[in-house]
Amino acid sequence: MSVKVESLTNEVFSAPVVDRKMITVRPIPECLKRKAAEELNEKESIIAEELEMLKIWIRQSGHIRGRMEEQFLLGFLRSCKHSMERVKQKLDTYYTIRSVLPEVMRNRDPLDPFLRKVIKMGVTVPLPKTVNPDDPKIILIRGDAFDGEVCDFPDILKVFTMIGDLLLRDDDQMMICGQAAIIDLGHSSSSHLFNFNLSFLRKASILNQQASPLRQKGFHFINTPKSFDIVLNIFKGLMTEKNRKRTIVSHGYSLESLHKYFPKSVLPAELGGDLGPVQQFVDDWEQKLIDNRTYLIEEESLGVDEGRRRTTNPLAEEKDLFGTAGTFRKLEFD
Repeated sequence: MSVKVESLTNEVFSAPVVDRKMITVRPIPECLKRKAAEELNEKESIIAEELEMLKIWIRQSGHIRGRMEEQFLLGFLRSCKHSMERVKQKLDTYYTIRSVLPEVMRNRDPLDPFLRKVIKMGVTVPLPKTVNPDDPKIILIRGDAFDGEVCDFPDILKVFTMIGDLLLRDDDQMMICGQAAIIDLGHSSSSHLFNFNLSFLRKASILNQQASPLRQKGFHFINTPKSFDIVLNIFKGLMTEKNRKRTIVSHGYSLESLHKYFPKSVLPAELGGDLGPVQQFVDDWEQKLIDNRTYLIEEESLGVDEGRRRTTNPLAEEKDLFGTAGTFRKLEFD
């Protein structure tokens, strides 16, 4: 099969014929195959050609220094429902914003003593179970695990992206079915909630929405204080229009309300669940990050070279946050 592709320079070329048996992506169970076909427009017969087109596009872009592994690229295809133009835009945004957030994307060594303290806090905790194998995966965000005396919000976001990088590579259910976030504010005080730099939050929102291939399916807040309505309005203001239409539920202090959406079988003990203490999952993810140390450190060398860009910078409309093209050049990696 030969597929015509339009390059960045509007030259039309034909992608080479690719043997489907030669691509290095994981097989997935039938329930995920059905969901990918029905909801993500995935056609198994042309995945090899789509992946080859993406690799050609990355090589010809000139400015993107990105991963070429097929499993990684397939995650972006699924995130964008196999729309090639949307994939190109998301990949460009993914690497561009990472290039201008060195406080998040550099020094990602999970054995670094300081970073290990942040990891051990367990602010971001992927939970291992769902009711059905094609349900969205569950991510627990523990607001009161964030110790502002030890680290700042960019350090928390760094660990969040490190975990996200491994989920993108390893978790087919996550990439096909999306993720639902449970945000547990625990005993967070009002001052704790407002201890964020709004400018950085806007950058983080772009990183985690427009640039991220991890698809959100809902946001559930538990243990919310009286001042939470103000915080929720700020949270919604940082969302894309698409994410604002997702399920957003504030459960107050009611575990019973939370259990209507997430039964006890998929929750840790701290949320009235049957999975045991959350610390075991914090420890598991600490070890997984350490086991993937080389992969995570490699990410520091990836990004964009603005001096070689032939297209519009996807962050051009965010000059108030990221500055001009000249600023991008100063921040690009060596």
